[in-house]
Amino acid sequence: MARRDAKLPIMRQTATVLFTCLCLMPWFASTARAQDGTGASVRVDPDLIAELVVGVYCAEKPVRTEAAPETASGVINIVPDLPQIRFATTVVPAALDIGFGILSRAPEGLVHDPVTVTVTHPPFPDSGIEVERWTTRLGWEEFSLTGFSFDVPGELVTGTWTFAAHAGERELFHVTFEVVPPDMAAPVLAECQMGFTS
Repeated sequence: MARRDAKLPIMRQTATVLFTCLCLMPWFASTARAQDGTGASVRVDPDLIAELVVGVYCAEKPVRTEAAPETASGVINIVPDLPQIRFATTVVPAALDIGFGILSRAPEGLVHDPVTVTVTHPPFPDSGIEVERWTTRLGWEEFSLTGFSFDVPGELVTGTWTFAAHAGERELFHVTFEVVPPDMAAPVLAECQMGFTS
């Protein structure tokens, strides 16, 4: 219900990528390990991922869903466009309609298919679920989004969230986010709320 896995046609994607790169600093694969200002970890396999952008975005409504039985909701949401990463941070406010995740692209000529995405988080209060998985595809011709958006109150659990992507036995990337009470990430929340009301 809250997963995001979007892909765009390559011409539309190019415009999105150029805009994103002007707004924030992506982690390139030449840096296999990095940290953001919070000390959260970003681990990337430089042979398998060409570019990686991590951050928080304002969630949008999906155009359709796909079955994902190893997730809490049983589906992943497919959105029409890749989001604009509003903040290059791994500190995420626990608030509805906030999304966070990773934009990634494989090196030229390389396609990872299937990719297993594993998200871990503190237990959801209604179900106790702590681990969610789904499969996707990650290619070189366009960026892909691997993300999560808070769609229902039961998902608003604070603490450490991790995103890991694997192609077979090889880890493509591993990113740690910290979900915090909304007042601890007020600028992020205000940016999205302004967009919803404008």
